Amino acid sequence: MVFRVALAVLCCGALLAGAADAGKLKLPYAEAGLSKEQAAAYLLERFAFGPRPGEVEKVAKMGPEKWLAQQLAGNLPDEELDKRLKAFPALEMTLTKMNAVYVQNGQLRNRMKREGVLDPANTPRKEMNEKMQAYREKHGLRPYGMISNQELRGQKVMRAVYSENQLAEVLTGFWFNHFNVTTRDGGARPRVLSYERDAIRPNVLGEFRTILGTTAKHPAMLYYLDNAQSRMAPPPPKNQPKVAKSEGDGEMGMDGGMGMDGGMDGGMMAGESMAKAPAPAQAKAPARPKRKYGLNENYARELMELHTLGVDGGYTQKDVTEVARVLTGWGTMPYRNQRKNVEKQIANGNKNLIRDGEFLFRKAWHDSKSKVVLGEEFPAGGGIEEGERVLDMLVAHPSTARFISTKLARRFVNDEPPAGLVDAMAETFSQTNGDLAAVMATLAQSRAFWAEAKTRSKMKSPFELAVSSLRALEADVKNPQPLMRWFDRMGEPLYGYVPPTGYPDYAESWTNSGTLVARMNFGIHLATGRINGIVLKRLPKDRDWDSTERALAVYGKLLLPAQDTSAIAAEIKGVIPKDAARKDIQVVSMLIGSPEFQYR
Repeated sequence: MVFRVALAVLCCGALLAGAADAGKLKLPYAEAGLSKEQAAAYLLERFAFGPRPGEVEKVAKMGPEKWLAQQLAGNLPDEELDKRLKAFPALEMTLTKMNAVYVQNGQLRNRMKREGVLDPANTPRKEMNEKMQAYREKHGLRPYGMISNQELRGQKVMRAVYSENQLAEVLTGFWFNHFNVTTRDGGARPRVLSYERDAIRPNVLGEFRTILGTTAKHPAMLYYLDNAQSRMAPPPPKNQPKVAKSEGDGEMGMDGGMGMDGGMDGGMMAGESMAKAPAPAQAKAPARPKRKYGLNENYARELMELHTLGVDGGYTQKDVTEVARVLTGWGTMPYRNQRKNVEKQIANGNKNLIRDGEFLFRKAWHDSKSKVVLGEEFPAGGGIEEGERVLDMLVAHPSTARFISTKLARRFVNDEPPAGLVDAMAETFSQTNGDLAAVMATLAQSRAFWAEAKTRSKMKSPFELAVSSLRALEADVKNPQPLMRWFDRMGEPLYGYVPPTGYPDYAESWTNSGTLVARMNFGIHLATGRINGIVLKRLPKDRDWDSTERALAVYGKLLLPAQDTSAIAAEIKGVIPKDAARKDIQVVSMLIGSPEFQYR
């Protein structure tokens, strides 16, 4: 009640201011005391980003089993979404193309200086910016920040609001968070769009081994957790001192001058060693900081702790070190001249370089000595196949089946999922070689899942709250960018969570006092039309209601379909004056801020 009263005060003040078979799925919703309509609403809250107007009735009519079967297949036509995604050209580009089109300001100035069309040192800033903009337009270039700040985040909103394949979108968010990378990391940032598009989204309903492998080899992950620079130092040439050369394939931070590949335009392959004699004494060249060769355990540790086995999964620090040794040489394709050098060597039959898209295995960087991982021996002389074997081992390990099943059950059921449900999901995982659609079908057919339908114990994340509001009110999202500041205020900046753990999935993670106020303010600003770029078709500006009761009847059905809204209706009617203007806006604001809508 305190929550709603606070919302009412804020609201009124703001207004005054201005691949499954449907026949084989058995969903025990009737045993849980639910009608088809209630079952449909529950599925749309848990396996989608909330229902759109009329969708509960549509799903109930076709049958919840058929709807779920379509979602598990994940291949429904998406004409409306496809039209809206045309506003994001990077979605159609390879990583190499993105690198060429989205150019940092420093790189652009250097390029224009080399071409003799700009003298940065002697050009006033305003004139320089104008010349840079004209150069971009002439050459089809775009500002570097657009790829993550606008296109990456914007397409996520559009997909969540408009995609017909809602479960695939919900799972894309889940698996991205599980295999988290962040745009706040300079090495990962320009690669995150490709990471989600290529490594995550196509595989969320496939086998776990596939998504584990695609994330392990994607440059965003390789840079984010530093495996791109993990290598064993080559032995020094005979009779010469061992001198380490800078690797040159790291990033220069957020907007540094190196660009996507992080390397200069030199002809040497990124990171290759070059032993050389000391410079003559008379050269007096200033010492340049050298990055040391060596093993990096960051990815190996998170691979076992966060991606597969779990923190208590039965591995040791020795296993972490051994897996890191196994994964030495797992890196990325460089860019520019270095890339040409690698491509030429591969074309000439170099067997020590193995390329898979933007992934590159360098055998010269690989620790080829014998190893022992989780009690299994890896004889000396191995190569890239050692890493593949480790991934196979981790997927087959019973700790992985249980860890993944627990996280899925926590996301889709409750914060403390029943052990019996986790056991059933883990068994399905093991028996199907990690078939993620089959694991989700096991969850959906469990009594434990349906027992939660009347509890509503999972709190929506800020993103889920916003998107479910937009879907319920049939929003026309003309520009998603103004929403981004609301995600920040509510505590979930998109793609901005720095730790590899990903955002925590507990109600308490979203319920501090500051974010709760931001959630209520979001509902008010959305209902009052003060979020630019958003038009709510179900809340037109030229409509008003002559009574709070009529507004509650309409918007209660939209925002809280197939629910008993009598309790919240009584409370809302008690705080909205009979002579108040725009009762519909006040009702919508309060419904969005209510616990009934905040939880799914």
